Amino acid sequence: MLEDTYCYGLDLSWDTALLSRYNTRTKEPEPVCFGKDNQELAMPVLLSRRVSDGGWLYGAEAARGAAHGEASAASGLLKGVLEGGQIVLSEENLGAEFLMEEYLRYILSLIRQSGGGSITMLAVTLPEDAGRAKIPLAGIFSRLGLAGRVLFLSHTECFMRYIVNMKPELWMNDTALFACDGTHFYYDRVCFARKRQLQPVLSERRDFTREYYGGGICGEEAERKSYWFYNMVMQQLSSQPVSSVFVTGAGFADGWAMDALKKLCDGRRVFYGQNLFARGACYAAAMHRAEQEFIFLGEDMTREDIMLKAYHDAREQYFVLSQAGSDYREVKRTLRFILDDTNEIEFLVDHVMRREPLHEVMILDHLMQRENKTVRLELSLFYVDRDTPVVQIRDIGFGREKTTYRIWEQVL
Repeated sequence: MLEDTYCYGLDLSWDTALLSRYNTRTKEPEPVCFGKDNQELAMPVLLSRRVSDGGWLYGAEAARGAAHGEASAASGLLKGVLEGGQIVLSEENLGAEFLMEEYLRYILSLIRQSGGGSITMLAVTLPEDAGRAKIPLAGIFSRLGLAGRVLFLSHTECFMRYIVNMKPELWMNDTALFACDGTHFYYDRVCFARKRQLQPVLSERRDFTREYYGGGICGEEAERKSYWFYNMVMQQLSSQPVSSVFVTGAGFADGWAMDALKKLCDGRRVFYGQNLFARGACYAAAMHRAEQEFIFLGEDMTREDIMLKAYHDAREQYFVLSQAGSDYREVKRTLRFILDDTNEIEFLVDHVMRREPLHEVMILDHLMQRENKTVRLELSLFYVDRDTPVVQIRDIGFGREKTTYRIWEQVL
């Protein structure tokens, strides 16, 4: 990691914010506390305006002012930003983005007060279903002077950064995360592929939101919920080599799962806490410009390198079409080439979890007969979803040679 003094991680959820600062001496994130006495680890995402003079109040102080009738409060800031809506404050309609900017300006002032006069990198993680808020939030941070210094990550991506900074014995095998944030309940299994120079770190998810919330389990007594949770966890881990289990989220805050967590300690390490994502984001900020040892493959990241076998400069070469770790939605590769006495195209597909790459052959059947080296084709590669790469070949003709504009398509 780089010896950056001013790297921060911000976990901005629907209702609270958690902030961590990277300590270059200990190589660990440490919490940035809120409140007048600097004792509050979480700050409510709440803003209020004093009735007396119109001054702003933030977090817990804003809540106290509103409770005493001394201020008018605005909540739901992140939801408002996501929806692009207005929030009523002191009988005035104000843009949610404007209010969020005022709230984040205060957060940045706390960072500067904690010693981070010049922020090198701020990594921000958002809750499930809030990904679309990245664009307006990036605009806010840019206006606040952090253009190019803000990194957005999912909770899973933060967890992966957190894990690789722990002691190696905690991730000798797979690692499990169970997260419950009040609206979602999911399980992420993080595993490692060790065959490459850059070690791939992958996550696989199972969603239990419908079962937990829709099935009514969340409304059960603590003992029944703990019983369900323990059996669900054991079922997920029964055939997996899991070294450690992490449990986090506001949905666990009242301690109903503690009995289950004690039982899970048999044969594995179990960790429970609410600042995991803020710490993971902080590690991500510190790692961002450092030389990488890992390639992090989140939910939307491709799992394989795809290459086209071709002859160039009188020798056989492989041209990279897509690399593992790319957002599948952004993979749109196009190139043109000429066939040389063949109707077959060969691809090398190297999946990070396979020991050997696969050679995939695409046969261009019913190819129009023409002189050799006068068949010019256009190749397009795109993904239908993260695990479904599709290659499309189109006959585009060659000079005056006729073309059929025929299209071939194959899933690799």
